[in-house]
Amino acid sequence: MEILNGKDLKLRRQTVLLYGAPGTGKTTALGALPGRTLIIDVDRGADVLMGNERVDIVRLDPEMKNMKDVLGELEKECVYDNVCLDSLSELERGLLTFLGRTGKNGGAPELAHYNQVQFKMVDTCRRLRVLPANIVLTAWEEYKEVVAVDGTKFTQTRPMMSGKTAENICGLCDIVGEVVISPKDANRYIRLEAQATLVAKDRFFKRQFCTPESLLVQEEKKDA
Repeated sequence: MEILNGKDLKLRRQTVLLYGAPGTGKTTALGALPGRTLIIDVDRGADVLMGNERVDIVRLDPEMKNMKDVLGELEKECVYDNVCLDSLSELERGLLTFLGRTGKNGGAPELAHYNQVQFKMVDTCRRLRVLPANIVLTAWEEYKEVVAVDGTKFTQTRPMMSGKTAENICGLCDIVGEVVISPKDANRYIRLEAQATLVAKDRFFKRQFCTPESLLVQEEKKDA
């Protein structure tokens, strides 16, 4: 059994979930990550990175069957600084659609299919996060009505995934942030401060917000 002392721990890689409304630039933000980046392009939106030589793209087939092969190749050898999956929301929908087509519910997903997809989604994130690279996941956003313990009702902005999938995946991530475009300067920012009305966190650095370029903090910056 290996026991590590806290003073010997070093920040080597980070697992991040970025979510936001369509058009806020989630995919564009992936192109701003430092180093060499691989994007697993689920929703076929990576064309916005045309001309970016630091980015490689692998596209999943419509039935998502080659995800297993992609993960297997990365587990054998990962030469990238960042591995991104864009997006979890479309991955979930694609898996449910395929299972619905092959099921017995007239093309609609069955209850058992949601449980299967939740397991596959979380398992995929677990396999990604042990790679020797930063992992950046994206998702669309949704608004959910929440009732607090005291009965107060409010609307929460959160990643768009069904059931407990969002909670499970957010729990695996070090950083969860909402991508927004500021009405003041038209620049893109990532909101990182958790609020009752916003699912977000920054486990390591406790930032309120950051830019896409400064999302992944390097170890030497942490010690500065």
